[in-house]
Amino acid sequence: MSVTSGTPRPGKFRAPLPLPADIPPLANSAIRERFAQFGASYRWLLLFSMLIGSMSTLLAATTINVALPAIIGAFGLGQDQAQWMSTAFLASSTIAMLANAWAMSAYGPRATYIFGMLMFVAGSLLGAVSNTLALLILSRAMQGMAAGLLQPMSMFLIFQTFPDKQRGTAIGIFSIGVVLAPAFGPALGGVAVDLSSWRLVFVATVPLALLALAAAPLLMPKADPAQQAEKRPLDWQGLILLSVSAVSFLSGFAGGNRDGWDSDISLIKFAVGFIAGIGFYFWERRHPFPALNPKIFTYRQFWSAGLVISATGIAIYGSTYMIPLFVQLVQHYSPTAAGVMMIPAGLAMVIGFPIAGRLTDKVDVRWLLAFGIISFGTSAFLLSHVTALTPYWTLVFWIVLSRVGISFCMPPANTTAVRAVPPPLLASATGGASFLMQIGGAFGVNLLAILLQRRLIFHGEHLASGVNEANAQLSYTHVQIARELERSGMPQLPAFQSAFGELGRQISSEAAVYAFRDCFLVIGIWFVIVLGFLALMPKPKLDPSQGR
Repeated sequence: MSVTSGTPRPGKFRAPLPLPADIPPLANSAIRERFAQFGASYRWLLLFSMLIGSMSTLLAATTINVALPAIIGAFGLGQDQAQWMSTAFLASSTIAMLANAWAMSAYGPRATYIFGMLMFVAGSLLGAVSNTLALLILSRAMQGMAAGLLQPMSMFLIFQTFPDKQRGTAIGIFSIGVVLAPAFGPALGGVAVDLSSWRLVFVATVPLALLALAAAPLLMPKADPAQQAEKRPLDWQGLILLSVSAVSFLSGFAGGNRDGWDSDISLIKFAVGFIAGIGFYFWERRHPFPALNPKIFTYRQFWSAGLVISATGIAIYGSTYMIPLFVQLVQHYSPTAAGVMMIPAGLAMVIGFPIAGRLTDKVDVRWLLAFGIISFGTSAFLLSHVTALTPYWTLVFWIVLSRVGISFCMPPANTTAVRAVPPPLLASATGGASFLMQIGGAFGVNLLAILLQRRLIFHGEHLASGVNEANAQLSYTHVQIARELERSGMPQLPAFQSAFGELGRQISSEAAVYAFRDCFLVIGIWFVIVLGFLALMPKPKLDPSQGR
């Protein structure tokens, strides 16, 4: 018998490390166990693990926009169908976000995080092999649910692991990554499409997700026994009512052009959405643990700031959807060039966010919001004069101006909204602000895509009505095109006939320019209206206890 048979092998048992003195009082027993295992460096390991996971899901939110023209061509989709690629992600993430608090208390951060990342990977793989529109929409919904489930978790764990003096640094590092991910998403998607196909876009962020998934069992804390003992029920009735309402309205708007706005199916969808929305409101008022507490909307400072938050959601997601489409469909840039165009705008947000955040505590936020709204509105009006020949870097400048505006809207509006409510409603206000941003983005993309399709039809029919022998300019253009085709070696009669096809393509391209202009003009007008909403906002109070 070996002398050392009863002695543990080195590394088999490891003594717990001394707990850091600056662990926040909020930290529960599960988090303290992680600190005992990893020491003071645990908080930073956890932060970067969460950052990798969040970047993988946020990249997926915007990579798809650059691939939309390729998907439209592959499946023969209209704009009313293609917009579901973005809308399904945003709507599902909005609803899943409201279930995060329950999942965290019932199952703990570790199980919730692993489940969310597994769902994201499964949705990504499903999208890559999908051969129908229904499967594509399902895959985007799965990705969105994962993103919504994971997104609020990061801020919760930062407050539980970092002391006051380090929270600002931690939130700053995390926020930069969160902002850069949507900025570089279109570029990553463009490279994937150019290198392979649109299918690669769905799996481009999976390596990051797998890396975060591998770290989760080691770094994510288990469930807190005290929270599990509370057995907080899930407001599943409220989530179902909200899901039915959102999907019914989005589907009603998306199908209006095809089914007819006054058709039975459209009216039924809108009626179901309205009834479910009313039911959701009254159910949330009586539920002890509502998914979205209606009380937060009784504070004037909250709902007035919430209007700006929703407008910002429409702006950032709507423009990120429209601009890559325009430069690919009308100006015929490559997917990579369309994606790279969005990078300077993302860098502008990285610079603008901290500046706006610092100014929020020093000046009346209504001035900051006014500057942001005017900046974005100006950018939208400039884009409403875009042409097929607008220079690349001119477009980049206009997009940067829009992102400067968003930078001065998002932090002040979110801070003002959350400060409006008393401490017991703080968590509800934070979730409500995120809800307004996401749902605004979902309906913004949905309605802009429908408007784009309607204006494409309108301008196409209007321009086509001028195609007749009485139009001297058109006849001259047709003759010039036919002569060019003859010079290239085509016989006279085929050249004469083919010239009509080329003329039709020019008319379609011009109709597309006018349609995109109309959409950008509507966004600009919307922001003029939002500027008027600032008159409804009271002078923001820094102390929520000061009242409504």
